[in-house]
Amino acid sequence: MSLYQVEETWYVYITHNGERVRRSAGTTDKKAAQRFHDELKASLWAEIARPSGRTWKDACVAWLTAATRSESDRYTLRALDYDDRPLSECTVDSFEEAIGEKSPATFNRISTIINAILRLAEKKGWIEKAKSIPKRQERATGYRFLTLEEWQRLDAELPEHLKPAAKFSLATGLRQSNTFCLRWNKVDLRRKMIWVEPEDAKARKPIGLPLSDDAVEVLRGQIGQDEEWVFPYKGKGRKAGKPIVKIKTSWQKALERAGLGHAVISEGPDGKKHRKWVGDFRWHDFRHTFASWHVMSGTPLEVLQKLGGWSDMRMLMKYAHLAPEYIAGYANNAKPWSQKAAMGVA
Repeated sequence: MSLYQVEETWYVYITHNGERVRRSAGTTDKKAAQRFHDELKASLWAEIARPSGRTWKDACVAWLTAATRSESDRYTLRALDYDDRPLSECTVDSFEEAIGEKSPATFNRISTIINAILRLAEKKGWIEKAKSIPKRQERATGYRFLTLEEWQRLDAELPEHLKPAAKFSLATGLRQSNTFCLRWNKVDLRRKMIWVEPEDAKARKPIGLPLSDDAVEVLRGQIGQDEEWVFPYKGKGRKAGKPIVKIKTSWQKALERAGLGHAVISEGPDGKKHRKWVGDFRWHDFRHTFASWHVMSGTPLEVLQKLGGWSDMRMLMKYAHLAPEYIAGYANNAKPWSQKAAMGVA
């Protein structure tokens, strides 16, 4: 019922655009309360027709609080190189420019979150119609891993706030968001183990990872920098002490100095300069490097699966060709089979 009384005062109850609205009509007269009801409903619909004044940040906050989100989802939004702006200016082109340099798989993962946020904004009446960012074709292409010489050049050029995290990613194969959002309560230096919770894992399953001596050395060097986060931002301002999120500029400059990519500056029709990054090495390729170096050093794939926390052995088959000697020992096993010998007949 849209009108009801509390003692003698009339109240209005409306379900509008999926949300419940309760207001006091401020009157004891039912006709006046009905008029208040009709005017309120009309004003709510008029509010949808007008620009909402809401921004991208408002939409992100609404999406994050609408349901339980993983730390990986939160990290993705914090790392998204996209300024807060009115939702009316949040176009498909603007988002594609922000994440255009990502690999197809990463582009699709981020765009899925963006599309979900825009759909929620549409449901709330903040935008008229949410246009989805189209997916990119994910091709079964090769992958990139560093040689020792390339890693040494990159390590020499990395800024100090990225150097420990990069060494740790290379030593563990841990994904970028799991590295930067690693908490000390998920680390056991005595047992040389770290844990990733299901909500932060790609396969949504808990992962326990053993640590190499190199990884332990990196962690010991981080002790005392922050009580909660292993790799906190060391700069000043409101981001100090929080996980590192945006690494685009400092990361690309380090890659460029190391000879692993370069930026191309062009001028668009609007006269504005656009910066396009040309390079094939991304932070996630530390994980590929970790796996490749292990396989080339003789680590069996079934062992590597446990070391890197892969949920499916099929995901590791792309590294199998790096160690042909792994199966070479079995090349002479095709011995002629004799039924008589098997039966013990001379």
